Amino acid sequence: MKNKLAFLVVIALASNFFLVEATAKAKNKTKAAAPSEPVTYQNKSRHYSFTIPEGWAKQSGEVDSDSVLFMAQPLSKTCSFQINMTRMQLDFPAEVSVAASLDSATKDIAIDKNISAKRRDESGLENGKQVQFTRGWELTEKGQKGGHQRIIYQAYDRENYYLNMMAAAETEHFEECRPALEKIITSIKFGD
Repeated sequence: MKNKLAFLVVIALASNFFLVEATAKAKNKTKAAAPSEPVTYQNKSRHYSFTIPEGWAKQSGEVDSDSVLFMAQPLSKTCSFQINMTRMQLDFPAEVSVAASLDSATKDIAIDKNISAKRRDESGLENGKQVQFTRGWELTEKGQKGGHQRIIYQAYDRENYYLNMMAAAETEHFEECRPALEKIITSIKFGD
């Protein structure tokens, strides 16, 4: 009886191992290859676009969904860009939130947590009229040894969707990745 039980446990473990291996191989086959030139993506429902550099590939999510993640290839560099968004209530005080968050991020420069912090609003023409597309702020963290260092652009759009757009790398790779990360964050544009 013990031998039968041991045999069944071994079979179950082996089956699980092969299932995990097969799943991993299938996922690797379906991953898109990293493009050899920059690609501009557009989220049509939230009216923004951004450009991902050559050599980066989408890892998860969809551009037109509430989250998407891109990473530089090879993955050992840890350079990444992700967007997460959530809908806030229409009466959520976005301007108060932006002001308070920017104030906090600016004060964090004095305690060596952030390198920089600035207001970042987006506006432009719509039907011949000047309109504000977003209100937000951008910060660059200092980074801690063994952790991640990030450039973060957070904004509220006209329908009070909160968007957290973050370019990051492990702290020891940040300076190597920084030009690409800054280029991605700078490329984010709102409006049609």
